[in-house]
Amino acid sequence: MSVRYPSMKHHFARVAPRYRQMRDLDMSAVREIARIVRQLAGSGLRLVIVDVGSGTGRYLEAVLAACGLDSTRPCCAIRYDATREMLCDRPDSHARSGGTAMSVVGLAEFLPFATHTVDAALALNAIHHFQVTRFLAEVGRVLRPDGKLIIYTRTPEQNRRTVWGRLFPRFADKEDRLFTEEELATALDQTGAFGKVELLAISWSVETNLSRLIEQARCGAYSTFEFYSRREFQEAVETFAQSVLDHFADPSRIVVQNDHLLAVATKKRRPRP
Repeated sequence: MSVRYPSMKHHFARVAPRYRQMRDLDMSAVREIARIVRQLAGSGLRLVIVDVGSGTGRYLEAVLAACGLDSTRPCCAIRYDATREMLCDRPDSHARSGGTAMSVVGLAEFLPFATHTVDAALALNAIHHFQVTRFLAEVGRVLRPDGKLIIYTRTPEQNRRTVWGRLFPRFADKEDRLFTEEELATALDQTGAFGKVELLAISWSVETNLSRLIEQARCGAYSTFEFYSRREFQEAVETFAQSVLDHFADPSRIVVQNDHLLAVATKKRRPRP
C-alpha cells in the first residue's frame, strides 16, 4: 500500500473479502505489542494508536483486545490503509469497548495527522509496501516525544525459512522488498527522530494442511504471488503441492514454523539538531 508498487493497491482490493480468513495471526507478536502499548497508556489519558497499512485491521483488533483498554483508559484506534476495500472488510468493534475507532484511507508516506499527536504507530506486515524513508519521516513527525513506532516484519533470511520460501518455487527470490535487520536499523537512525531501537526475534508456529496452503496461494494471501506470470504461477503451485507431499508425512496436519522481526523505536524527546 504505497506508491512504490502501485499495482499492489489493485491486488489488495481484489483479495480484501477473503484476506482475513486466508492469513494466520501471530498471537506471540500480539501479546508483545500489547505489552508495549499498555505501558504507554497513562491513567485517564487518551491513547492514540495508528495502524499504518492496517489492511482489515485484524492485528489492531487483537492488540486492543489483549491490552484490555476500556473506558477507564480511553483509546482512539485508527485503521489507516491505502485500499478502501480492506477498511470496509468489517465494522470497527473497538468503540463497543469504550474506545473510539475510525478508518482512514491514505498513503503511508503522507500521514494526515497533526505533529506530536500519536502515541503509537504500528506497521505490521506492511513496511515492505512503503517508501521507507518518507514513511519513517512522517512517523517521526506525528509521534509524541517518547511515543513508539512498532514494526513487525520478516527479514529476507526469515522469509527463506518459511514453508513458502523453502518449497514454493522462486518465492524468496521474487520477494525483494524486505529489509535486513541492519537496513531497518540504519533507516531508523537516519531519520534522527528515534532514540532507543529494540530488535526482537519472534518465533511462532501454526498448524495447517495442504488444501489450505494451496488455497492461500490461489487466493493471493501474500502479495509476492503478484510477481508471477499466470503460467509460471500455475506451474509453481503444482511443484509446491508435490514438494509439500514429499516433505510432510501427513498433508492433513502440517505444523510450520514462522520467524519475524519486531522493531520498537522510541521517539526522541528532543530532535537531533
